Amino acid sequence: MKVTIQRATLLKPLQMISGVVERRQTLPILANVLMTLTEDKLSLTGTDLEVELIGTALLDQMAEPGSITVSARKLLDICRALPDEASLQLALEGEQLLIRSGKSRFILTTLPAKDFPKIEDSHFTTEFTIDQAKLKNLLTKTHFAMGQQDVRHYLNGALIDINQGVIKCVTTDGHRLAYSSMHDIAMNDAKARVILPRKSVLELMRLLDANNETAVKVCVGENHFRVVSSDFIFTSKLINAQYPDYEKLIPRTIENTAIASREALKQAFARASILSNEKFRGVRLQLDQDVLRVLANNPEQEEAEEIVQLDYQGDGMEIGFNVAYLLDVVSTIASENIRWSFTDPNGGVLIEAHEKDDSLYVVMPMRL
Repeated sequence: MKVTIQRATLLKPLQMISGVVERRQTLPILANVLMTLTEDKLSLTGTDLEVELIGTALLDQMAEPGSITVSARKLLDICRALPDEASLQLALEGEQLLIRSGKSRFILTTLPAKDFPKIEDSHFTTEFTIDQAKLKNLLTKTHFAMGQQDVRHYLNGALIDINQGVIKCVTTDGHRLAYSSMHDIAMNDAKARVILPRKSVLELMRLLDANNETAVKVCVGENHFRVVSSDFIFTSKLINAQYPDYEKLIPRTIENTAIASREALKQAFARASILSNEKFRGVRLQLDQDVLRVLANNPEQEEAEEIVQLDYQGDGMEIGFNVAYLLDVVSTIASENIRWSFTDPNGGVLIEAHEKDDSLYVVMPMRL
């Protein structure tokens, strides 16, 4: 195995897979990257047994094929520390990888490529293509409501529901819900309903480019979810569970509606949160005709009050919320104005963009 490669060419796929490779591993080889060299291409593979990511780099000159595993962190640190225009010569000598660049020389220990674990090949029953910018946008609008280490493991991820040319993404941690959908996607007869784990969602968001409208291929099987682009192949195991009926969590009977400036709400919530209880992050919203008061206090007897003008003609009421949940929603919605819909102080509030949008959010109240 021998190759000469430019620093920038090697650095890009290395940085790409670094998010998958974890430093603290029960198996030492999981801290390594699998380097597979053909005559004109270098493939780098990282895995944590749940997610597998393959990054590729095309070579300017012919190489001597081979494969080996080496510490992902050390190889990445070496690449980062070298000058921008550096060229690296990699060669396998016995059980060590020799790296030369200019007057620098590094020797890294290796582990055999045959011992590197790979996610088993899966039969994918559903395949379709989608612009990667659209797929990232779908995940960006919903990811924040996923559970974190919830005992209900199916909440620690995102539901991907594909049916009749519509792809939906739903997340909930039991206290809030985020929903977004895309219509008129060229999916043929694609149909699937799977739960993508939290780490996989976050990793996929990191990989996808919001400014890139080139298509990626999405493959969905019974146990795996795969995204294939020109730069990478991302494969994740799925959470094998039944996702709750999220439709029941979305308020359908609306008695009161308020419309307010998104930016005004965001600023008011951000300032009030400074003096909210650090543990519970609760704020009280007092709603009267055309005015909203945001009140916060903490155990140190400190208080904050914000007043926001809005369009509301219903009865006065007071509702408590976790201000962090409200900030997540108003920071995600891109609309200039936001519509709040609710029935009573004990029911969840439905938050949507005032303009037509395929996303909605539900935040449950909290007792203060």
